[in-house]
Formats: sequence, structure tokens, C-alpha cells
Amino acid sequence: MQVFTTHGFQIIRMVRELDENVAITLLLVGSLALGLVGGVATSLLVAKPGVAGQDGADGLTGPAGPVGLTGSQGEPGAVGPQGEQGLQGLQGIPGADGINSVLQIVQTSNSTMQNTGSFANMQWFSMSVVDSSMTMPINVQQGSKLLIVFSASIRLEAAGSLWIRIVLDDSINSTVSVISIGSQSGGTLQSHIEFLSNSLDSGVHLVQLQLLRESGSPIILDRTLTITEITS
Repeated sequence: MQVFTTHGFQIIRMVRELDENVAITLLLVGSLALGLVGGVATSLLVAKPGVAGQDGADGLTGPAGPVGLTGSQGEPGAVGPQGEQGLQGLQGIPGADGINSVLQIVQTSNSTMQNTGSFANMQWFSMSVVDSSMTMPINVQQGSKLLIVFSASIRLEAAGSLWIRIVLDDSINSTVSVISIGSQSGGTLQSHIEFLSNSLDSGVHLVQLQLLRESGSPIILDRTLTITEITS
């Protein structure tokens, strides 16, 4: 840079040099700005989206949540109607009453069918003729009583009738059970007899069943004889 001795020229030279520097500076700044804009524009024109990557694997299933609280119990349903009452069963053997005591019980049963049609009408005969199990000897203590129970199913044809009784020692008779059916169709009926003796002497006593055929040909089906010795 030339320096003039005259102050006027020196100032002019400095101004010119400043103008040149400013111009150079502005030119550089402008170049940089144009370069940046061009680069951005070029990148926008050249940029292209890449291929989408593969989906990642499913994650593990998380643990089950806690079980909820049990709900309250519902109200009970209405009570259903009462069923029909069944048929009354046969009367059982009386139990001990605090005074009497049971010493022994013997029982015999048979299910064979026995037709009474061959026996004469209106005559008593021992059932042992057709079934020996329905006659039973029993040894008792002095003063004992015997409770004797007999039950049987009897099949009757129309206009048939059969009488049954318990006999003790061939001389003591129970009441008679009469099983009969009229002129209508036949059927099966139940016979049930209970007999309590007086006090007996010690020793063996004979219990048997006796039958009387009034009419028809009654058939004896299932039957049971039960004897209980009672003492007081």
C-alpha cells in the first residue's frame, strides 16, 4: 500500500481499500450462502427413501394377572313340592320296653310257589305238608313268651279265598287272616299275622302255620316266619 504524504490522498486511499475489503467480504459470504442453498437443494433432489426393514419378533407374553375375588353366593332356590307319601310298611317286631328283654330270635323264609288247589275245601291243614320250613320247634326258658310273626304273598284267581292262622303246640290258635278276592280278575295279596303267647313252661314248643282253602286254588308265594322269645 502506498502512503501519500498528503493527508487528503491518504484518506482517499484508505477509503478505497475499505471498499475493496467490504466487497471481497460480501462476495465470500454470498458464495457461501449460494453453496449452502445449492447443497440443500441437491440433497433434496438426490435423497431417496430406503427399503423398509423387517418387523421385529413378537415380544414374550407377560405373566397372567392376579385372580379376581370370588363373588358372593346366590340366594338358595325355592323348595320343591313334597313328594307323595309311600305305602305304609309292615309293622315291625316290638322292641324291649325296659321290662321285657329279648332272649332269642329265629327266622325262616321260603320263596317256592305252593298251590293249595289239591286240598279239600273248608278243612285246616298244616303248611308243613307243602313246606316243612313253616313248622319250627323252639326251646324257651321258664316264664318266657313267644312273639310269632308270619307274612306271605298269596296269588288268587277270581272268586278265590284262603284262611291262615298261627298254631302253638297244636292247641293255641292265633286270629285268622283271610285272603280273598271276588268275581273280578285275580291278583296278588299280602297276608300278615302277629301273635303273642302267654307265659310258657320251659322246654321245646312247636310253632306251625295252618291253612284252610275256602274256594279257588290260591298259590302261596314268598313267605317268612319269625319267632322271638321274650322274658320279663
